[in-house]
Amino acid sequence: MLSLPAAQLISIFISCFLYGIYIVTLGMTGKILLTLPNGQWRTRSEINWIVVVVCFALFVNPTLDIILAMILIMEAFVFYTGPGGPIQVFLHGSAWQTVAKTFCVGMQMVMGDAILIWRCWLIWRSKSRFIAVFPALCCIADFILHVRLLDLLNKETQALVTAAEIEPWAKAFWILGICTNTITTTLIVLRIWIVERQNLELRATTDITVHQHMETTLGRAMRNIIESGMIYTASSILEYTLYTTQGTLVFPASAMVIHSVGIAFNLIIIRSAKQPQEYSLGTSIKFSTNPPIAGIRTTTSVVTVTPMQLSRICTRQPSSGLILHTH
Repeated sequence: MLSLPAAQLISIFISCFLYGIYIVTLGMTGKILLTLPNGQWRTRSEINWIVVVVCFALFVNPTLDIILAMILIMEAFVFYTGPGGPIQVFLHGSAWQTVAKTFCVGMQMVMGDAILIWRCWLIWRSKSRFIAVFPALCCIADFILHVRLLDLLNKETQALVTAAEIEPWAKAFWILGICTNTITTTLIVLRIWIVERQNLELRATTDITVHQHMETTLGRAMRNIIESGMIYTASSILEYTLYTTQGTLVFPASAMVIHSVGIAFNLIIIRSAKQPQEYSLGTSIKFSTNPPIAGIRTTTSVVTVTPMQLSRICTRQPSSGLILHTH
C-alpha cells in the first residue's frame, strides 16, 4: 500500500503525462473545429459553437485540476512546517484545494455523460425524442450525488474522500456514472448499427459487391465511438474498483479519469474528420471488332462510375464531433 504522499506524487505525474496527450489532441481538434479542410478559417456560421464551448469547458476543468494539484503539492512538501509532515496537508479534507479538486473530477465525468446524452438524442430524435430521457435523469441524479459528496467532504477536517461518511455517496456516484455512460454509448452504437444494416440491405438489392477489407463510414463511426467510450468507461471502472478498496491508489486513478474524458471526446472528433470512403457502382460497356482478327477479339471498355447513395446518418461537417441524424 502506497503512503498518501507517495500516491499524491504519482497522481501529479500521471496528470501531467495525460494532460500532455490531451493538449496534443486538443490542438488537432481545434484545427478541425475552426478551419476548413483546405486550411481556411471557418466563418462564424460554419463553426459548431456548442461543440466549441464543450471543448473549452473540458479544457478548463483538467487545467484547473492540475493547478490545484501543484498548489497542494507545494504546500505539503515546501511550505508546511508543522507537526505530522506533508500527510497532514493531504488529510485536511475540507481544505479548499481538496474540495475544488474533487469538484473538478466529478464535474468532468458529469460533463462527459451530458455530451454522450446530447449525441444520443441527436441521432435518435427522428425516431424517438424520448429515448434519452432516462440517461438524462441518471445524469441529473449523478450531479446531485456529486453535490452531496462535496458537502460532506467540506465538513471533514481530518479525513479523505474515502471517509466512511462519504463512501456510500461516492460509490453511488461512480456506479450511476458508469451505467449512464454504458447505456448511452450502447444506444448511439445501436442506432448507427441499424442504419448500417439498412445500407447492407440496399447494397444487396442493387447487386453491389463490396470487398470485405473495405470499411464503411458507419462501421468506422461505430468503432470510433466504442473505442473512445472504452477509454472513459475503463478508467471509471478502475476508479470505482480502487475506491472500494479504500486505498490511496484512488488518487492516481482519479487523475486518469479526469483526462480520459477530454481525450476520448477529442479522439471522436479527430477520427471522424477523416475523409469517408465511397463505394462505386461501375457499368462496363464493351465495343468489339467483328469479325475477330486472327482469332483474337479486341475489346475496349468504357467504365462509368456512379457513387452509391446509401442511408446516411452523418450530415454535418466533421467539426460537429459526430453529430448524427438519419434520413
